[in-house]
Amino acid sequence: MCGICGIVNKTPKLVGSRIHRMNDAQAHRGSDGEGYYLASESPWVAYAYTERLDIPTVCALGHRRLAIIDPEYGAQPMLSEDGSIAVLLNGELYNFQDVRNQLKEQGCLFKTDSDTEVLIHLYREHPDHPAEWLRQLNGIFSIAIWDQPRQRLLIARDPFGVKPLHYFSDGDHFLFASEIKALLAAGVKPRLNREALHIFMNVRYNPGTSTLFKDVYRLPSAHYAWIEGGQLRSLHRFYALPENQETFRGSTREDIKEEIRQTFQASIDRQLISDVPLGMGLSGGLDSSMIVAAVAQSYAQNDPLRTAGKTVRTFTLGFNEPTDENEDARIVADHFKTTHFDTRLTTHPLEEAQEVIRVVEEPKVNMLQGYALARFVQPHVKVLLGGLGGDELFAGYDIHRYCNTLGRLNKRIPCFVQNFLLSPLSQGLWNIQNRSRILKNEQYRIGGQIALSVGDRTQFYCRLRNAWDYDPGMYARIYADPNAFKDVSSTREFFTPYFEEGENYLEQVLRTEFQTKMVDDFLINEDRVTSAHGVEGRVPFLDKALVELAFSIPAAQKMSGTETKTLWKESTGHVLPASILNKKKQGFTFSSYHQWEKDLRTVVERELTPAWCAEVGLFNYAFIKQLLETPSHPNMRWHYFMAWMMLSVKEWIHVFNINE
Repeated sequence: MCGICGIVNKTPKLVGSRIHRMNDAQAHRGSDGEGYYLASESPWVAYAYTERLDIPTVCALGHRRLAIIDPEYGAQPMLSEDGSIAVLLNGELYNFQDVRNQLKEQGCLFKTDSDTEVLIHLYREHPDHPAEWLRQLNGIFSIAIWDQPRQRLLIARDPFGVKPLHYFSDGDHFLFASEIKALLAAGVKPRLNREALHIFMNVRYNPGTSTLFKDVYRLPSAHYAWIEGGQLRSLHRFYALPENQETFRGSTREDIKEEIRQTFQASIDRQLISDVPLGMGLSGGLDSSMIVAAVAQSYAQNDPLRTAGKTVRTFTLGFNEPTDENEDARIVADHFKTTHFDTRLTTHPLEEAQEVIRVVEEPKVNMLQGYALARFVQPHVKVLLGGLGGDELFAGYDIHRYCNTLGRLNKRIPCFVQNFLLSPLSQGLWNIQNRSRILKNEQYRIGGQIALSVGDRTQFYCRLRNAWDYDPGMYARIYADPNAFKDVSSTREFFTPYFEEGENYLEQVLRTEFQTKMVDDFLINEDRVTSAHGVEGRVPFLDKALVELAFSIPAAQKMSGTETKTLWKESTGHVLPASILNKKKQGFTFSSYHQWEKDLRTVVERELTPAWCAEVGLFNYAFIKQLLETPSHPNMRWHYFMAWMMLSVKEWIHVFNINE
């Protein structure tokens, strides 16, 4: 975990102070060192770390380091021997030793044991075809490489989007950074992106390359880009998920299960390589428990590559709610004899909301728990392994039950039935419920509309993910000025490209979730909350070999009816206590109903006032007023989440001083 940033100018500019401000804004990402590189217009004049700020440059690079591998010699920006190539790396390359050995056989000489140095040699071998070597890398990374003789910058992001990279360009300057805060520190104006906000209010995160900050973008995962003359000149995909038609033709189910076991264990082995202490987040659920089991097995082998010690450290966070899994986590910890640490959130976690929003840079409601967990582990370890990705690979979410059963009707119901029968019925259902104004019955309306959307693959998925903009009347219900959002793209427009006809519906959903919600919601949260406390978050389920294996297995084999993760449980679950293997999935998240009962209602009433709603003009106070006047009920979870998001948007606007 590190922080990288840079500026590429159309003509030489004095940007030394700006790159320092950008680097300082990301200081929390790396407390073990900082470095700079300034490149002049002359192809052969560049400056490594310098305190001088008065040097006209065409490229300035900055780096904050969290030292995980080769702490003594892995400082960045790392330069080639002649200083013509400068490299920044945020992340880890798990197969760098294999790549390094191959490069040595080709005559390359190395000065350090750092994974960063292999990038210099890989780039020099294929300077104009980076896809050739980016596809070789198995790791989590965002990369920036400045080529001084060619006066160009290469940026790239790992295949699954574990490590972030944001950018802004105005034609004269191209700025990039691990976090948006660094771009704002360089002078980018914080303005609201209404189109992104609309999709955020529907699906509770912001998918795609746009962000809630207008004109600030994410480099898409599995892509690289060339920057020259202060502008992004081209963008290219270097990796795509494998298809699953032929890989396991003729294989038995036992063959597949054995392949899963071996590949998962190998992914754990790779990601345990570290020169600093590491631990495991243990929720008490299936995936995190399996990571602990695999780590315990790996440590028992006494592999000398793991120099950080052999203690299996596990960390559990509870929410002070009836669904807490702390006791289940303790069962797993005792079973595998780990050194276990346990804590629970405060009874009023919203007190930290603004601090966490500043960290995550988005007004989300599913980040407080990760922030608290990372803070809890920081005194003990510097690397934390988590179970993110297992549900996306092996079909573990509740919505997958509907996708694998009711979703099968999507290819059997003709379009005219959906358009002329089911859609009118759905709209009628919305009208009836809306006129009734009985909020606790709304979950039945939502469920009914999900069922009535079969035959429309995109709509069925979007409604499962809480999208509400299929119903035109909802705009007036949520927004103070519905006309201000009438021309923005709908949720449907974003997700339609993922749902072409002809593929198994569950397969489509798994691939969609892997490339959208996981990248743009869960992984963003994971990166920000861990880096805020100087901890590197690792995700063993997103090891390249395991991902490729999982997506080569047809989705139909991963579930049995409404039972999620059937194949995964059969493959690996035999090592777990039966109570853990067979338990109902809870998820590492809050209940909006319980939070409403704790302090959400009080804070919403205090903050989302008629005066604020009228002043800012985003949200309709009538919705908030009705919710506050209605007795609380577990059926109103959707409403509580909506109010929570409205509250978070207000705090986000305040924290970042957002303007229209």
